[in-house]
Amino acid sequence: MRHHPVPASDGGAPAGSLTGGLLDRLRSSALSPAVSAPGGQRIPGSVFASTVERAAAGLRIRGSRPGDVTAVLCPHSPDRLMALFTVLAADGAALPLHPDAPASALVHLLTATETRMVIADASLAGAALRLADRSRVRQVLAFGRVPGTTPFDELLLPGPAAPPDPLSSGAPGPPPDARAGRADGALLEHRSAGGRPRTVLHTRADLLRRRAELQRELGLDPADTVAVDALTPERDRIALTAAALWSGASVTTVPTPAEAPEATVHSSPVPSRSR
Repeated sequence: MRHHPVPASDGGAPAGSLTGGLLDRLRSSALSPAVSAPGGQRIPGSVFASTVERAAAGLRIRGSRPGDVTAVLCPHSPDRLMALFTVLAADGAALPLHPDAPASALVHLLTATETRMVIADASLAGAALRLADRSRVRQVLAFGRVPGTTPFDELLLPGPAAPPDPLSSGAPGPPPDARAGRADGALLEHRSAGGRPRTVLHTRADLLRRRAELQRELGLDPADTVAVDALTPERDRIALTAAALWSGASVTTVPTPAEAPEATVHSSPVPSRSR
């Protein structure tokens, strides 16, 4: 597996991780950010960081290897962010799926990236199971309890070592360039090109670099509320959320830029400070 250079840490964040050390930082300080949705779900920052760490360990215990692609099929929400950060923390390649994309395009994408696991919102678990039937996906994790799926919360429990992969010969895998864009701790954004989706790779180094840029440009601090909307590119959603939490700022997920008038920072058309 190819390893990418990681920039030196800044703002207290350890090099090589978006959330590693965040829990200790929040516990040892008066910082109390949260990740929330207007009028709905609210996750304290320390709970978000703890859940990501434990769920990432659960993925590794259950056989997730560095570079394995895990898809996330959730609406723009705190749960979507949690699922993406979990995959990244497990050194996986996170593949966010657009819930409104045609099923045929998603099947093609899952197959091309050799995705074996999908993390889905309960409302989309049925769609995830249908995608699994038409691709090489072997397991669907869901936020909530949905027949045919494994609850995401089970990742937080101690588990046995994963059984051998029945689809694997046991031989070393192909080189990174042959693994449909896989890379350790990476984000795979997909875009339509000629009627077919294609993936754009953002390495961990790319995400860390963008996080540092946003922190410098926006001057985030604990008094800020950052509105991250569904129209923002996924790379900036991840990087801005990480920058906010490390700064002690809260994050709210909103459908459009016009939402969350109380926010001091908005994520689109480009991340910028409104006041």
